[in-house]
Amino acid sequence: MTRIPGWIKTVSLVAGLAITSTASATLGYFGLGYGAKAMGVAGAVVANPQDSATIAVNPAGITAVGERVDIGARFFSPQRKAELETSAIGANFDVKDDSRRNAFLIPNFGFNIQLGENLWFGFNNYGNGGMNSTYDRNLYDEANVVVGAYAVGFQAALAAGATPEQAQAAAEAAAGQVPKGTTTSDVLVNPITGKPLIKDVGTLGVDLAQGIFAPTLAMKFRDKHSIGVSLLIGVQRFSARGLGNFQCFTKSAANDPANAATCPAGIAVETSDGLTNNDSDWSYGAGARIGWMGEMNSRLTLGASASSKVYMTEFDDYDELFAEDGDFDIPANVTLGVTFKATPDLKLSLDFQRIFYEGVNSISNNGPVVSPLGVGPAPPCANDCWLGKKNGMGFGWEDINVYRVAAEYAYGSQWIFR
Repeated sequence: MTRIPGWIKTVSLVAGLAITSTASATLGYFGLGYGAKAMGVAGAVVANPQDSATIAVNPAGITAVGERVDIGARFFSPQRKAELETSAIGANFDVKDDSRRNAFLIPNFGFNIQLGENLWFGFNNYGNGGMNSTYDRNLYDEANVVVGAYAVGFQAALAAGATPEQAQAAAEAAAGQVPKGTTTSDVLVNPITGKPLIKDVGTLGVDLAQGIFAPTLAMKFRDKHSIGVSLLIGVQRFSARGLGNFQCFTKSAANDPANAATCPAGIAVETSDGLTNNDSDWSYGAGARIGWMGEMNSRLTLGASASSKVYMTEFDDYDELFAEDGDFDIPANVTLGVTFKATPDLKLSLDFQRIFYEGVNSISNNGPVVSPLGVGPAPPCANDCWLGKKNGMGFGWEDINVYRVAAEYAYGSQWIFR
């Protein structure tokens, strides 16, 4: 029977929890729509632009919305909770907590002006992410104690001559005796200094905010068709707290000879300064979006847009958390749309979008996996899967398809129902 070190099993369990929680988000961290009117039609604006915020989806749309200034804000209140069941290894409680930050305000601003008979200039500022999570209970830290007790009990039983089955039973009993709420700081203390052996394991949370500034030019041709191009200027802010239990998975700590004796127990004597608790770090970058919209006839309008990856500078303060030395680019995406005017007052829209999360290693790389050698980075990655490296463990997100269906009904000259 393969012996699995406690620290590896812990990371396997908690990473699975984190991946499951974040992957359930509607569009990952992209917005469902940009601007109040776009939200009213589920973001289906590729062929049915509503205002200057159409730049966030299809820059060609500004030729159809007239000169205008748009200022708005969206109130976002996601209810987040995280839970890790420990009953699988004999513990008699679950580690769970609710995030205590659940209210966010997401502003947007844009304008649109006509430069000539067929030429338009627009600008829009919109955001992705912007969702902070803050947990008072550190699930990773508490789970580490439970699984650590399991690992110690298992190895001690084997050393005493128990069979693997007997050792497993003893390990489960040891894990089940850990009091609820016990953290590594309670049990792993330097006997001389009295200080915790694992650092940065207090309040757990992350904060990611992305802002895009998009100056845009669009031209109308043949009276029924438009093409537009946006420069995407990206700004990101990120911070992480409480990830100290992952130190032995960072590329520098894992390969530091000083940690050779302690990392099998999950304790890094020499720690990385690029993993966690480094306050807010910023990155900047640029990309481009091109779009087309065409009126096929009086009832049918088609649209299409494609956004390149927004290539961002690295998060230097978190270069051993994200893959490729802190790289966190904004993924590319493409969108197709059709709007059909069923009656003079009723429009029906259908959009299809594909977001290429797999093009960003720090988002798409797998987390810990089961292999013949145990649980952790699997061959052929070997040492190339440490946090911070090109194949460093990520969230395991895949490319996603998004379908939007909407109806817009004009009731007289004063009301529009979306």
